[in-house]
Amino acid sequence: IIKQNMKSILIVSLLLFSSLVLADEQRTVAFIEKAKSSSFGETLMGTLELELSNTAPGDYLVNLLTKMVGTVEKDIATAKATHDSFQAHCKQEQSSLKSEVRSHSKNVLESRKLISSSNQKLAWDKVELENSRRQLEDAKTNKDKLEKNRNDEAKEYEQKVNEINEALETLHQGLNLVRNNLGGSPKFVQVANGFREHVRRMTSLIQERQYKGRGYVSLIDFVAELIEAAPVQASAGAVQRVLDLIQGIIDELERAKNIEYQAEQERIRNYEQLLGIYDRSIVELGRKIDHLTNEINQLNQIINFNKNRITDNTRQIQIKKRQQIKLKKECQAEQRSWEKDNSKRSADYDLVHEALAIIQENIETFRKIVLDNAKAGIAGAYGN
Repeated sequence: IIKQNMKSILIVSLLLFSSLVLADEQRTVAFIEKAKSSSFGETLMGTLELELSNTAPGDYLVNLLTKMVGTVEKDIATAKATHDSFQAHCKQEQSSLKSEVRSHSKNVLESRKLISSSNQKLAWDKVELENSRRQLEDAKTNKDKLEKNRNDEAKEYEQKVNEINEALETLHQGLNLVRNNLGGSPKFVQVANGFREHVRRMTSLIQERQYKGRGYVSLIDFVAELIEAAPVQASAGAVQRVLDLIQGIIDELERAKNIEYQAEQERIRNYEQLLGIYDRSIVELGRKIDHLTNEINQLNQIINFNKNRITDNTRQIQIKKRQQIKLKKECQAEQRSWEKDNSKRSADYDLVHEALAIIQENIETFRKIVLDNAKAGIAGAYGN
C-alpha cells in the first residue's frame, strides 16, 4: 500500500511539475513575442541573451534587471514631472492670457464709454460756444449802438446848450441896452436898430445850425421888438417892467439850461451803467468762450486718445488670442506626445518587470528558451 501511495504521489508531483514547467515555458514564449514587438524589447532580449549565455548569470542578471526597472521607473517619474510642469505652465499661461484679454477688453469698454460721454459733452459745448459767440456779437453790436446813441444825444445836448448860451448872450446884450439907453439917450433908436440887426444874424445862425430848440428864436425876436418899440422917453416904471421882463426870460433860460444839464448828467450815468453792463457781459462771454474752446480741445484730445487706446487694446486682444490658440495647440501636442511616450515607457517597464519576475521564478527554463530562440533566430538568418 505504501509503495502504491508513493507511486501515486510521485506521479502527481511529476504531473504538477510538468504543468508548472509548461506554464513557465508558455509565459517565457509569450514574453519573447512581446519583446520582439518594440525596439526596446529587442534591445532587452539582446542583453538577456548575452547575459544568459554566461555559465552562471543568476544574481547578476537579477540585479541588472532590478536596476533597469529602477531606471525605467525614474524615467517615467521624470517624464511625468516634466509633463506636469509643462501642463501647469500651460494652465498658468492660458490664465494669464485670459486675464490680459479681459483687461484689454475692459480698457476698450472704458474707452468707448469715455468717447460716448465726451461726444455728448462735446456736442453740448459746441452749442454753448455757438450761442456764446452769438451773444458776444450781439453784446458788441448793442454796445456800439448804445455808444452811438450816447454820442448823438451828447451832441444834441451840446447843440441845445450852445443855443441857450447864445440866446442868453443876446438877452444880456438887450438887458444892458435897456439899462444903458432907456431913459433919454439920443442914440437909443440907433442902438435898438443895431440890436435888432444882431438878433437877425443870431437867428439866422441858429437856423443854419439846425438847433432843435428854435422856440428861442421867437423869444429873442419878441425881446427885440419890445426894445425897439420902447419909447425914448420912458418912465422909470416902464423901464423897470422891460428890465424885469427880460430878466425873467433870462432866468427861465437859466433854469432850462440847468434842467438840461441835470438830464444830461442822468443820461451819462445811465449810459455808463448800461455800457458797464455790456462791458462786463463782453468780458464774461469772452472768458466763457475761451473756457469752452479749451474744454472742446481737451475733449477732442480725450476722444482721440481713447480711439488710439481702443485700437491698441484691440490689437493686443487679437495678439493674445492668437497666442492662446498657439499655446493650446502646443499644450495639446505635448499632452499627446507625453501620452504616447508614457504608454511606451509603461510598456517597457512592464516588459522589464515581467522578465525579472520570470527569472526570479525559474531562471533555467527562461534561460533555455531564450537561448534556444536566439539560436533558432541565428540559424534562420543564415538559412535565409
